Amino acid sequence: MALDLVEPSLAVDLARKLCSAKAVDVVEAGTPLIKAAGIFVVSALRIACPNVEIMADLKTMDVGALEARLAIEAGANMVSVLGAAANETIRDFVNEAKRLGGKPIVDMIGVKDPINRTRELLDMGVRPDYVGLHLGIDVQKSRGLTIEDLINEAVRIKSMYGIGVTIAGGINEEVAPKIKGTNIDIVVVGRAITQSRDPVASAKNLRRLLGID
Repeated sequence: MALDLVEPSLAVDLARKLCSAKAVDVVEAGTPLIKAAGIFVVSALRIACPNVEIMADLKTMDVGALEARLAIEAGANMVSVLGAAANETIRDFVNEAKRLGGKPIVDMIGVKDPINRTRELLDMGVRPDYVGLHLGIDVQKSRGLTIEDLINEAVRIKSMYGIGVTIAGGINEEVAPKIKGTNIDIVVVGRAITQSRDPVASAKNLRRLLGID
């Protein structure tokens, strides 16, 4: 579940409810939430959800090692760096995250060719735990792109390079059945849960549609 809320108390309360109901496996501190509340919101989510993984969606573009360290020391298990960042930034981010026991994700939002970008990183000896295929909200609104393209790219990256893949952007109850049966590792859902009248019921239904439960 991606928490792209900007009110930390609401975000933490929602996370606690979903974690208590065992409706989510990973809780993501979204980029807007981290910017609004600071990195300490990661610690609050770790306390609220001690039995799930916490992802800090940093979308790091510079000072890779420092940002990875800040989030992991605050309690994050997973951290994200942008695939559009400099090779040096991604390398330092991935290396520091792994040194501290975290799982780095290279988020390919805004990258025109995620498959080739992944190969570039692997060729230079940088191997994150996950490559994130991400259809941003602004792109969804302006260009009308769908999640199906990202599903296909994620499946290809995993099969070609044997690396973990995550997928995010516009995933809801209509899209979830299209992901069921693929080898995608992590499915990130935001608004379909956080803006639902009954977030717990929506999360559990999405798990069923994805074939998790």
